[in-house]
Amino acid sequence: MNAAAAKHVGARLLGEVEEGSLEELLESLKTSLTGGNSSTLRPEIPIPALANIATRYYKATHSAPPPILSISGRYLPLLYHLVSTLIAEPHNYTIVIVDAESRFDVTRLVSSPSTSNPSHPAQPPDLRHVYVYRPARGQEQIRAAVEAAGEYMLYGSHGSRAQEWWGTVVIGGGINVRAEVKAGWKGWLAVQREEVNGFPAGISVEEALRDRNARQEVVDGAGWVAKSRVGAYVWKDV
Repeated sequence: MNAAAAKHVGARLLGEVEEGSLEELLESLKTSLTGGNSSTLRPEIPIPALANIATRYYKATHSAPPPILSISGRYLPLLYHLVSTLIAEPHNYTIVIVDAESRFDVTRLVSSPSTSNPSHPAQPPDLRHVYVYRPARGQEQIRAAVEAAGEYMLYGSHGSRAQEWWGTVVIGGGINVRAEVKAGWKGWLAVQREEVNGFPAGISVEEALRDRNARQEVVDGAGWVAKSRVGAYVWKDV
């Protein structure tokens, strides 16, 4: 963007401050800085199988994100898995978590599996680049936290200036809060434990007792599955 174009964009944005919200201003700024290309405003999911499901879902429903992912069910394991991948090498993103349910545990990111480089042992993630906000419940409080976080990431003096900001995850924020990922009671991607086959029909009590230790190992080793109308994604804890 040359100096004349930047001056024009700045003047237009200043003229919109009094009429629009901070959230709208930040979105306008992002659009201006990317030349109006909406595809660049949607950060990529660095987990190909999960990204493929998101792409197929939005094509099938003819809807457009954000959010890129709308997660329901037992969503925390998927959030840990996704955020761990985002902040790990080679991506090294910064991420904002607005957690209205006070359930997100940053320490879980240390042991959560990352798909960044599965052929090599994962390096400990740099948790300094995960910013967690815990606003009070309520649409206005959550929206204010999202706006404040966005302003801080764009203009604030923080330790992640050298990192690329991937986006914002909102937990328990309802439908009227803008974010790249939303998690709550409603969402098109439902997370649950991977199903484990039951005992075969006709098995005796003695056989069941004899095999229970082996079966418990299978249950303990079960992974997680995120299901949607266009496909499912399965992963395992480590």
